[in-house]
Amino acid sequence: MIRTTTLALCLAMSTTAMGESSNANEPAVDGAHYDLELLYQQGDHVAGLQKARERYAANPDDEQLTWHIARFLFEKGESIDRSDTSVDKVALYSEMVEVAEAGLAQSPDDPHIRFARGVANGRLGTTRGVIASLWSAQGIEEDWLYVSRSGFEYSSIGGDEMLPCDADLALGIFYRLVPDRWIVKMIAGTKGDLDKSLAHLGKADQCAPNRIGTMKELGVTQLCIASNTNDEAMMAAGRQTVADYMKLPAEGDKDRIDLKHGTLLLDDPSIACGYSRDGQQDLDTSEL
Repeated sequence: MIRTTTLALCLAMSTTAMGESSNANEPAVDGAHYDLELLYQQGDHVAGLQKARERYAANPDDEQLTWHIARFLFEKGESIDRSDTSVDKVALYSEMVEVAEAGLAQSPDDPHIRFARGVANGRLGTTRGVIASLWSAQGIEEDWLYVSRSGFEYSSIGGDEMLPCDADLALGIFYRLVPDRWIVKMIAGTKGDLDKSLAHLGKADQCAPNRIGTMKELGVTQLCIASNTNDEAMMAAGRQTVADYMKLPAEGDKDRIDLKHGTLLLDDPSIACGYSRDGQQDLDTSEL
């Protein structure tokens, strides 16, 4: 059962007054890859990916380029609706993993590259299916926990990507999608936990308030908990969180997809536990 204090904390965080996130950690104008940061902020992920790949080919010792490449690849995948099967997402996310691994071979403890590797493996997992990808769960969890606890702070221009906020967002999704079963713990070395999901999403919302993606995931976890426990108060909270984020303006393809998915979640809250932006997950562990 979710503790009352945890619920109260997360409900308070989800209704934070509208405000701007601090951008004290944005990249410096004279930084080595500021042009890539500008392309990311402008949403020109195709041009950014091409330029980052060309620069890395010419400078393979610059491991910082690996998270730029991985991030542009991720945005390419996230801009594609989950009903669109024309793109080979397994190949896309596999490339993300390979690029991040190459960066970590040079700088094993770089928080930004570890975050990128966790995202790559996480999206590869949801594309192949969470249950089929349990072998990667512990590594994903370790990468994101490392970033969450590292003290590393970063904001892209305009705050579309923010660390450690996005690491806690990712952990919130992780602990909801990985089933909370002893057999999963035995196989994967970790397991899901809706209490942890709620806490990490509340932390992410406090870290970077009023972002559509974060509020959506907080609402999804609330709806998942409510569906599992028949908790009417939690169901009302989840519906309110989704309704609140649907009032916010979209700032990119991901936001537009999330706004569309908000209607799906309100129409059928039972999809919440297996919900993923890139495809509904089958979380049945009976065959394990």
